[in-house]
Amino acid sequence: MVKKILKVSLTGGIASGKSLVSDLLGIYGCHIIDLDVISREVVLPGTEGLNELIEVFGDSIVLPNGMLNRKHLRDELYKKGRNRALIEKILHPKILHKMNAAMNSCQEGIMIVVIPLLVEKKLWEPFDRAIVVDCEIENQLSRLMSREKISKEKAKIMLMAQATREERLQLENHLPTDIIENNSKISDLKIMVKELNQKLLSLL
Repeated sequence: MVKKILKVSLTGGIASGKSLVSDLLGIYGCHIIDLDVISREVVLPGTEGLNELIEVFGDSIVLPNGMLNRKHLRDELYKKGRNRALIEKILHPKILHKMNAAMNSCQEGIMIVVIPLLVEKKLWEPFDRAIVVDCEIENQLSRLMSREKISKEKAKIMLMAQATREERLQLENHLPTDIIENNSKISDLKIMVKELNQKLLSLL
């Protein structure tokens, strides 16, 4: 019997609910690879990623326990475009290398790869399908302000650094795409994810 794998990319704007959707899909047995998790792994103490960031931005980006001060780095990232380019140049190749290794180790079933910057970085080539977690901008802003304890102005800056909702929804021009609307109750989201999982299973 030939083993079959379905490679699905999952994306969405910041605070849209990507992690919640991927967690729900994981409950159904999907293999989850999350680039947010990998992005933390490549900057752990002693890693090449963290050492290179320290070379560029100095020891101020490190907490007393040796961990990366992610809030400080985020502030540097949004200060000016040059900083963003430097951070991405250091970290993105390392993140993608670990992503590819994780994808290669998965041989069958439904693979869900959570990629926040899928559209911005045009990373759709290895995938069979895509899922876009979409929500109203006001919902994004309120979730982001609550989660990060930041002002609405700062939350808007973070949103503006990403692809627009419209750009993300145009992903269907490159891959068959399912849209998950995350604007209402979690019970509604659970129903949508259950139906999506059944659809994905039917494609294996």
